[in-house]
Amino acid sequence: MIARWLSINILTVLLILLWSWYHGYGSNEILVGKVLAQAAFILYLINLNMYFIFLLIRKSKLRKVKITLAKISKRMMKYHVAIAVTASLLIIVHAVIMITALFEDLWKAKTASGMITLIVLAVLLFSGLLRRRRSTGMRRKFHYMMAFVFFGFVFLHVFV
Repeated sequence: MIARWLSINILTVLLILLWSWYHGYGSNEILVGKVLAQAAFILYLINLNMYFIFLLIRKSKLRKVKITLAKISKRMMKYHVAIAVTASLLIIVHAVIMITALFEDLWKAKTASGMITLIVLAVLLFSGLLRRRRSTGMRRKFHYMMAFVFFGFVFLHVFV
């Protein structure tokens, strides 16, 4: 099960890298923006995988697997916020680079979906802040839901 989960992550990253390579870039500025966005995507994917680790802990029937995954999640959760902040900063730099490079094309589908995705990211980060201040079941579920909504918008933005 863990091998399949890792395979899906690797295939997702490869798909996005190949899609980006296939579409090329118009300038070195755009290339830098794409590389920053890809690095941010990988960091967000690491954070999103926390959900699946917790899911495996709950669903696993083997005590040894639960203990191993609990140790991994305990180590990963120490860096969850730092990873999210780093990825968010990379996304902001990506947005600034792309807006300056494509200023005349701001209302195309790609840039419009990027702006919407940036708004969804702001809601996701705010939900994480609320959850960090006081964690309730509703805030936890909302944060999870926003993480998956954000990833849906990221895929929309990448493949538009």
